[in-house]
Amino acid sequence: MTENQTDFVFASEPSLQPGPVPHLRDEIARIWSLPLGETVDLTLLRGSCTALRGRLQLECTPGLPFDPRQPLTLSISGVLFSSRDIEHWKLS
Repeated sequence: MTENQTDFVFASEPSLQPGPVPHLRDEIARIWSLPLGETVDLTLLRGSCTALRGRLQLECTPGLPFDPRQPLTLSISGVLFSSRDIEHWKLS
């Protein structure tokens, strides 16, 4: 029985990076009109850190079907916020 078994080799590092795949991220960015994955200057409506600069990251992929009225969980440099918290953004 053991002669037909195959040894499995597991990679020490995952082959996929966390977060949405690029084409999915681009579709979400288009629907929510946000520059996901781009470096931005961003102003938040509230919070202890109201001005941020860095790469706008999607922290959690929204459920299907996509509904742009639902908030996205986003981050810049580890600071988490909602898409509803954004007052203004511009590309850097």
